Amino acid sequence: MMLIKKTPSIKSAILRRIEESPEHSIFFINDFVELGSMETVRKVLQQARLLGLVSHVAHGIYVKPMQSRFGEVPPPLEKIAKEIAQRDRVEIMPTGSTAANILGLSTQIPMVVSYLTTGSSRTIKIGKRAIKFRHAAPRNFAYEGTTIPLVVQALKDLETENIGERELSALYQYLSNAQDKDTFLKDILLVPQWIQNLVKPIITNIQNETLATI
Repeated sequence: MMLIKKTPSIKSAILRRIEESPEHSIFFINDFVELGSMETVRKVLQQARLLGLVSHVAHGIYVKPMQSRFGEVPPPLEKIAKEIAQRDRVEIMPTGSTAANILGLSTQIPMVVSYLTTGSSRTIKIGKRAIKFRHAAPRNFAYEGTTIPLVVQALKDLETENIGERELSALYQYLSNAQDKDTFLKDILLVPQWIQNLVKPIITNIQNETLATI
C-alpha cells in the first residue's frame, strides 16, 4: 500500500520556524506569505503570541523573546531597525544621538533611535521607545565605507563647541578598530571642511601607527 505523505499545516510550519530560530529573531507577516494568506499568517502569529513563542513589539512586527533571570530582555532597537531596512530593501544610517552613542561620544541611551533612510520617513513605536526614520538625499549614502558617514552624523549632532579631548579620544578609538580603514581617505573628501579638520589628523595618526608595525 502506498503511503501518502502528509503536508504540514500552515500553523505547524510557522510555529516550527519560530521554535527553531534563535532568541531575538525578528518576524514580519511577509516572512511567511509563501505558506498562506496574510490574514492566516496574522492569526497564527497571534496564537504564537498567546503561547509565549513571540512578543508583539509593533504593528506587524514580532520578536522571539529572550529570557534572563530578571525576566524578558527587550530586543535591541538597532536590530529591529536593520531588519526593517532589509525587509523594505532600503539603506539606513544612524544619525544624531544614535550615531554619537555608537561611536562612544555619548553614554546616554536615546529613547528614540534615529536613522537616515533612502525609504520613507516614519516613526515606529516600540514600547516606551521608538525608531525614527527620516528620508535623506542620496548624497548621504554616497560613501564607500560606513565609518566616516557615521562620524559625520555624530559630529553634526554634537557641533564644534561640544567636541573636546574626550570626544576626539573616543573617535580615535573607534576609527582605530574600524574594519573599513581603506575607505577613510576617499570618504573624508565628501565631508564638510570643519569635520575634515577634526578627523584628518586622527586618520593620519592611525595610518602612521599601522605603517610602523609593518
